[in-house]
Amino acid sequence: MPAFAAFESTRPPGCRKIAAMSIERAIESQIQEAMAAGRFDNLPGAGKPLAFGDGDTLAGDNWLGFRVLQNGGMLPEWLNLAKDIERDRERLDAIDAEHAALCQAAALHGHWEGHMPRLRHLRARYEELARSLRKRQDRFNHDAPGIQSQRPAIWVEYHLERLDRRIRDAGAPGGLAANSA
Repeated sequence: MPAFAAFESTRPPGCRKIAAMSIERAIESQIQEAMAAGRFDNLPGAGKPLAFGDGDTLAGDNWLGFRVLQNGGMLPEWLNLAKDIERDRERLDAIDAEHAALCQAAALHGHWEGHMPRLRHLRARYEELARSLRKRQDRFNHDAPGIQSQRPAIWVEYHLERLDRRIRDAGAPGGLAANSA
């Protein structure tokens, strides 16, 4: 035990309160001096609202505590999962957009045989990532503190059928199904 802690414990209760108030006054005095000297002027983000990240909104009223944990590199696992889920959703959106563009190009030029290998590859990547995302979402919903923090899980089969339907609706010949080998 440090010497000052032993000394503090032997002081009468009123003296401990005075010591704590003295520390608060000393800190406040240093802050006031720094403000007067302009040490807080021109700091990055001065006069602007705090920028909230994904975890801040997920954490609800506890956002400040989670921000402190994040700055210390100690976010709860469910908030790290939330970041991974958002990243995976963006990747799925990119795959979906590329799939739509290829379907449109194949329909426009009528060159389905040339585009089908890439469309099959995109569907396989989409399926793999969507199934991985679903597992993360299930784990997130299990670990998240409260139903308000939970997220709806992706319905993988629906989205795969949607990709296949897009190919059919774009006019692919019947023998060229995206999910056929």
